[in-house]
Amino acid sequence: MKLKKRRQGASGFTIIELLVTVGVAAVIMATAVPAFMSLLPTINLSSAARQVATDLQFARVKAVSQSVRYRLSFVGAIPGATTYLMQNDSSGAFVTETGPFALPPGISVSALTATSEFQPRGTVNATSTITLQNGNSQTRTVQVALVGRVTIP
Repeated sequence: MKLKKRRQGASGFTIIELLVTVGVAAVIMATAVPAFMSLLPTINLSSAARQVATDLQFARVKAVSQSVRYRLSFVGAIPGATTYLMQNDSSGAFVTETGPFALPPGISVSALTATSEFQPRGTVNATSTITLQNGNSQTRTVQVALVGRVTIP
């Protein structure tokens, strides 16, 4: 039985193959990065809507579990508010429990129909719609129904 000798240097990639691969990857990245950057404001807007909706749902859960009214209060003039506080009514007047929470960069509240206060039963005193806007004038809304259900339509 004869053993074949292995040639030295026969395995691996040549420097030309590596340079071509890196060049192709650079061209693909050069076209993908600007497209991703143009999507960033939309991604931030969706993220902000989910953040506000989640905090509203959390305020509802806390209102039910602690038998105290809760609300989110936006700080600053509307339109233009970029932060909000979670407040409770444990002492007979709303006081800040946690916050301020900041919306993602470039996102602000453009409209607020009413401030929903979650009652100890999980319902709210008034329906509300929170409209968020990014720098590209795109908007997303977060709605709170009378039964306390929070949705992003």
